[in-house]
Formats: sequence, structure tokens, C-alpha cells
Amino acid sequence: MSNKRLNLLSVWAAVSAVLILAGIVLMAVLGFNTSLDRPEGKIFDVHYNVVVDLSEESRSSLETYCEDAFADAGIAYTDVVTLEGQSDPVSPDQGAFTATGNDFVLRYTFAADVSDEALAAAKTAVEASIAGDEAFLLPAETYVSYDTFTLQAMNESMWRGAVAVAVAAIVALIYVAVRFGIGSALTGLVACVNDAFLTLAVFAIARIPVYAFAPMLYAAVAAVLSAIFWLIRCMKLRDDAKEPSAGTFSAEESVANAVRATDKIVWAVAGILLALLAVCALCTVMTGAAAVFAGALVPVAAALYSSMLLAPALHVKVKARFDAMKRRHARYEGKKKSVKANQEN
Repeated sequence: MSNKRLNLLSVWAAVSAVLILAGIVLMAVLGFNTSLDRPEGKIFDVHYNVVVDLSEESRSSLETYCEDAFADAGIAYTDVVTLEGQSDPVSPDQGAFTATGNDFVLRYTFAADVSDEALAAAKTAVEASIAGDEAFLLPAETYVSYDTFTLQAMNESMWRGAVAVAVAAIVALIYVAVRFGIGSALTGLVACVNDAFLTLAVFAIARIPVYAFAPMLYAAVAAVLSAIFWLIRCMKLRDDAKEPSAGTFSAEESVANAVRATDKIVWAVAGILLALLAVCALCTVMTGAAAVFAGALVPVAAALYSSMLLAPALHVKVKARFDAMKRRHARYEGKKKSVKANQEN
């Protein structure tokens, strides 16, 4: 009833150690590839908000007014975009808009060190140019604004999510300790920590583009998934331990039986998660959310690796040690009862 993968603990531990150490080095030297984050800066918007389409000539005029105003103020923009069918921005930090009618926004992006005084001067100049242009019959139809944006608000929610998910992993491990014993909890703890660091290492080594706090969230997700997969194994181990023949099996045989019986369940859960994430990534391929869903494939894969290879092989050693302790304790209790019985006689 032996299983080859249960006898290769040193191999799985070496694989994890090499990847994690390489990841730590790259994290220390290069950090993560946070290219999805928008750097801090400032935005300058010219917003046209009526039900009549803005002509190409008027659009060109707006661009000319803006660029002349920037030149006079001595500032240079880093990017310019036009946004069609948009209304007021929900938040400069989010860069989010809601589509309504024929709204048109001409948006310029500036570096964070551009002064508000220069932007205010440019705003005044653009407004004056618009007011003097007969093409814009009602100046109130067009307005100019500028604002400062910091790192995307998504990062804050990711950080909070990471903390919440990590707490869930800790709760799961406490449940394993209470329900299935300290030995099972120790194995689960090692697997969770391994998967969390392995996930971080993959992002650091592969240079996968992420938002600033996304790796921490993914690491926490990996820990939770690892705890869930291990919980599935533990339930089978506990059920098998109730069988009358359980005492005749070695630690390796017990773990091999449980792993063999639960492999399909673990694969099914992982497969469903991977499929859902892939579908979500495809459905949001035109938005920033696609990268978030695609990145979540990494913690699922890390937890699956640990559940299939590292955790079972480790638990053979842990279970053997705890079984030996139980046998010694049982012999000690037996001797105490024997001595007590002799004294009473």
C-alpha cells in the first residue's frame, strides 16, 4: 500500500526550498513587478457634457487650447486620452467612469511634482479660450478640472482582503488541531506557510505583473486553499482511524490510503477553481480585473502541489512520530495501572 510520492519528502522539500530562496533573493533585490499600478500623478480634464456630439473641429480646438495653456504655464504632460460616452469620474484614484449619453472627456496626465499653481493657471487659460470660442455656444456645457491621484484604491482593498483571508487560514488550522490532532495541524501549518511563500516566490521569479498588494492577497489565498485541501485529507484519515484494522497499518500505509481515496476530490476542487478563474479572466479581459483573476491561478497551483506531494510526504513522518508517542504513552499508562493493581492486592 506504499505510495512513491510519500517517500520523496526530501525532493519536494528541496524543490520548495530552492524556489522560495530564489524568490526571497529576487524580492529583496527587485521586488515584485507592480507594473499594473498606476504611478502617483495629476490629471487635467476638459469635460464636455451635453447631448449634442462634439465636432471634430471643436475637439481639435480643445486640444490646441490645452497644449497652448500648458506651454504658457511651463508644464508638460506625460499622457493624453479621450474618453467617449463618459460622465463624471467616480474617483481620480480609481480612474472609473460611468457611461451616459455623448459625454466627452479630454484627459491629460502629469507627473506628481507638477505644481497645482501651474495647473490652476492652465485651467484659467483654457476656460478663457473656451469662453471666447463661438463654437462653444454655452460655456457651461464645458468645464475644466484638475486633481491628484495616488496608487489605485484597489491596493487598499487587496491588503484588507489579504488580512481577512490569512485569518481564515489560521482559523482553519485551529479547527484541524482541535478536530484531528496536533500532528495534522503541524502538517497543515507547514503546508500553508510553504504555499504562501511559494506563491510569493513564483510572482517574484516569473515577474508576473501585479498590483502592489496583490502578492500578499494571493499568498493568503494559497494558505487557505492549502488548509482546505489538507482538511479533506484529514477527514479521510480520521474516518480510517475508526476502522478496527487501523491499528495494523503503518503511518505510510494510513496516509497512502487516505491520499488515494481523496485525490479525486482534491483534483475536482482545484479544477473547478481553475476553470472559474480562467472564465472570469476571459470575461474581464478588457479590464484590469482580468489580471487579478489570472494571477489567482498561481496560488491554486501552489496549494495543489503542496496537497498532492509535500503535505502527504511530510505527514508520514509526523504521523509516525505522533503514533510512536501514543504507543509509549499507552505503555506507560498500562504500567501505571499494573503497578497500582499490584499495590492494591
